[in-house]
Amino acid sequence: MPRRAVPVDFPYRAPPAVSHEPSGDNVTTARDDRAVIFDMDGVLINSEPLHCRATQEVLAKYGVTMTEADYYRRYIAYSDWEIMEILLPDRPARPAAAEAKSRRYLELVGSSVPAFQDGLQLLTRSDGWRVALATGSMRHEAELALRALGIRNYFEHIVTREDCVKGKQDPEPFLRAADGLGVPATRCVVIEDSPGGIRAAKAAGMVCVGVTHSCLREQLLEADLAVDDLRDVDPEALLPQVRGHHAG
Repeated sequence: MPRRAVPVDFPYRAPPAVSHEPSGDNVTTARDDRAVIFDMDGVLINSEPLHCRATQEVLAKYGVTMTEADYYRRYIAYSDWEIMEILLPDRPARPAAAEAKSRRYLELVGSSVPAFQDGLQLLTRSDGWRVALATGSMRHEAELALRALGIRNYFEHIVTREDCVKGKQDPEPFLRAADGLGVPATRCVVIEDSPGGIRAAKAAGMVCVGVTHSCLREQLLEADLAVDDLRDVDPEALLPQVRGHHAG
């Protein structure tokens, strides 16, 4: 069950994103040797209760029950399709069920995207870092949420469930994100809220911060750092220093 969630109702307007385009001096504001990779659901937006509800409603139509506790304990890191594969015995019905869940989720989000202030605040402190998103959501869901919150321009690269053969708990989403940025995995800090996402980040060889937006702290102990508030996080302090560079 979620320990804490302090959402801000849409419309949230983040400060202007820092441009990563070359300046007149052919220098970028972001260093090429380090990156922050954000999860979206449960880190930037408080969408997990909506995902849970939409999944419950669709499964109920097929006579399948999934409790809220089950969702947060077992299925929070899985995609819609993977959940249907696990819980829906009727194989031919799975594609339609996954599509129905996605539609219902978008209905629930509507014109209100609940955002986590601390996650957005950390994002706005990403000046000097390459920034990517690695989410288990579908691309249209991610684009909708990011644009509604006015934060799409922060992300140089976005990896969604459609871009991967395997989703979290596999490291593929994070490795694709690092590859898209051209940053070594060992120079990436991942921000996650679920045990499966943390395992995926660690399997990718990345530093990982777990935030208790969706799970209890004791469920996030595989992370390098577990916090209740992302405003307390300094990604710079988590990466090993590279010879020839200094903090700042």
